Amino acid sequence: MSRSSFSLENLVAHYPSILDDIALYLAVDPFLGPPANLSPLLLTCRTLYNHLSIANNCTLYARIFRYKFDCEAIERRLTPRWTSARCLARELRSRFIALQHIKHGNPSLRADREALWKAYLMLLENDGRNARQLLDWANLRDWVLAAVALRSFPSPTNTCHPTSHLSDPMGVSLAMWLLWMTSSKGKLSPRPLCDSSDLRPESVAAEAVRVRTALTNAILPFLVRGYQYPSVFAPDTYFYLPLCEEHDESPGFSGPLPLVAHIHYLGHKLKLAVPPLTSAALLNFAVRQEAWQDTVPLSPRIASLPATREEATTRDLGTPALTQEDVREFHFHTRTRFFQHDRAISSERLDRDWFRLVACHTPSAVERPLKGILYSLGTLVGTWTGRIFVPDMLAYLNAVTDQRRPAASVPLVQERISCCFEEHHCLSFSEPLIAPPRHDGLGEDVFNAWLPQDFKFTRRTDGLEIYDPSTGKNTWYETYRSDRRSPYSTRACELLSKTSAQEWCHQDASDPAMQQDTEEVDEYEDFVEELPSGVQDIIITGETPARQGEAWGYYSYIGRIRPWDGLVVFLRIPMNDPDRRAGRWIFKGYVHERSIVGRWRDTTTDEHVVGFEGGFVLCQEDEVNTAPVFA
Repeated sequence: MSRSSFSLENLVAHYPSILDDIALYLAVDPFLGPPANLSPLLLTCRTLYNHLSIANNCTLYARIFRYKFDCEAIERRLTPRWTSARCLARELRSRFIALQHIKHGNPSLRADREALWKAYLMLLENDGRNARQLLDWANLRDWVLAAVALRSFPSPTNTCHPTSHLSDPMGVSLAMWLLWMTSSKGKLSPRPLCDSSDLRPESVAAEAVRVRTALTNAILPFLVRGYQYPSVFAPDTYFYLPLCEEHDESPGFSGPLPLVAHIHYLGHKLKLAVPPLTSAALLNFAVRQEAWQDTVPLSPRIASLPATREEATTRDLGTPALTQEDVREFHFHTRTRFFQHDRAISSERLDRDWFRLVACHTPSAVERPLKGILYSLGTLVGTWTGRIFVPDMLAYLNAVTDQRRPAASVPLVQERISCCFEEHHCLSFSEPLIAPPRHDGLGEDVFNAWLPQDFKFTRRTDGLEIYDPSTGKNTWYETYRSDRRSPYSTRACELLSKTSAQEWCHQDASDPAMQQDTEEVDEYEDFVEELPSGVQDIIITGETPARQGEAWGYYSYIGRIRPWDGLVVFLRIPMNDPDRRAGRWIFKGYVHERSIVGRWRDTTTDEHVVGFEGGFVLCQEDEVNTAPVFA
């Protein structure tokens, strides 16, 4: 080609890959925001436009997507047909439409839906790039605060759902999760506070008193009246899922089931559950209470307590007996772990949250094509510590019987909870315990943590031998040892190698047959090979560590994990009087990152009425921030 005949049109004809590289460099500089610098090149002439348009050059826009957004989680969780060039090009366009909506900063009940879902899913996929686009370019934090405020007040026009007093039940759940995922102990970005800093906080600690009070008041009803809001993906009264089509899907004792959404994602239609509201509310409330505690001195009344455990022992106060040391440690040092945006922390920690959304939207669904691992074996092993929110009983009962009473009229007391958990696995060569049915035949007995009444277990070197009086059978559960090269005993490993299992399976998305690329083919084409782990059932046991038991009371814990969605259920029993049912509380929640979040309920109230209940947040002890703050 002669110098005189050179033109950009000839470049399209003879060297299209060079033009694509030029376009890519223009599109990704700057990194933040849409590929605005590509527009002048597209407008140069019709030939360049036709070559570089998204309709004719999906590969270019897929490359732009991979540069500006995170792809590791998408490729790990989904089959290759979701990450074709056409899919990524479509997603690039839809994401920047949503990001621009967020950046404009004007929340609207109808217009926000797409942006809420995009932001939430992007943070579930975040490996560094997504958070930068959302937080640094689109100013997500500011928009989320406004979105929460917009949805925090009753709407008299919506009466078709148990959360009908909310103006947008789906939107408030997503907004609450985004509020949590953008909350931080430190500043989210180097951007200085604007003049109206009380409306634009960069962290929970920096929130103005007015903003924090408004947020707390907006969140409080979800804690006090948590039985009215979604907290589980399937009724807690059922251990065995899926349900039959004709089965009564009563919500059980954990509020209504989450709503189901249908969205466009990576160029395909996707059905997924709306993340339950109460867990997000609990996390948001906990970190704001802790931020308030950081700046508030202890009450002078603690001077009446013994200064140390040694003094309490000398005064023969018995247990449990709080000391000034115990109160100070809980008030200043026991902290909830924040959602992390650090680029060094992989999105793999959020895989379980993603799989619950896409696989647990319908309790009666037999086929769940996008199901991955919903609970990682050994997750609970270790020491956990956190807080329980206990409402004043009289005020709570008044609020339950009179819905006109505001949630703020119910004081919440915080108590410390600590426990050392062990996991015990029923492997494929054993028969798991039968979850006992409820007396009315509708599901299983969740008030006993789905375990047989009056069962007895004997601890052995490598596990539990459990006797079920209803069947007269003994069952073996192997104790999971995370500190050993092999988590099970030698005998168990030998037997396990000769058998197979059906639950706790691993998803293999490498099948090339899954690489179709048409929007008409929905997610039900994504059946993939499952690799069995050999675990059929998981029982958890635990007890309060000695130091915390002396202060807050000794308890034992026994529970079970539902394989359908990874719901953790455990019964807390006072060790000083294990036969007294009045002190037994049932705890139900999910693991989010390295925290267990959910609700507790007393087990003495009749099943068919609202019981005495509240919320809890537990974090692994080695993950808890224990650095002194204003101590």
